[in-house]
Amino acid sequence: MSWQEEFEQALKSFGEIIPEPIEYRIHYDDTGNITLCTMQQHPADSRYLVVDKETYDNYAKYRVNVIKKQLEKVAIDPGVSVKLKRSDQGYAVVRHHASLILEPHESYKNVEYYDTVN
Repeated sequence: MSWQEEFEQALKSFGEIIPEPIEYRIHYDDTGNITLCTMQQHPADSRYLVVDKETYDNYAKYRVNVIKKQLEKVAIDPGVSVKLKRSDQGYAVVRHHASLILEPHESYKNVEYYDTVN
């Protein structure tokens, strides 16, 4: 018997390998705060909701209504938001990279400026 035949025979001896099914779960505490997200090997002693993959991937946007046992979207406050426009003064930034703001003690050869919109 060749090594290839032995290998094929060994593979057949394992039988069909069936992957564990994926079930997306969001686990929560008594107040509705999400404490854990699992998709396999779930803990046995935990409250959870079964959700789809998209909700599972974006769990931080939700909390659990414990009474209704449903997810509710959480209003996320982005904090302070200021609109800026290109200008000749204001915040110095690296040209073509407005998110790279230069501190007053920093210098850079390609600089452009952004100022607040009134």
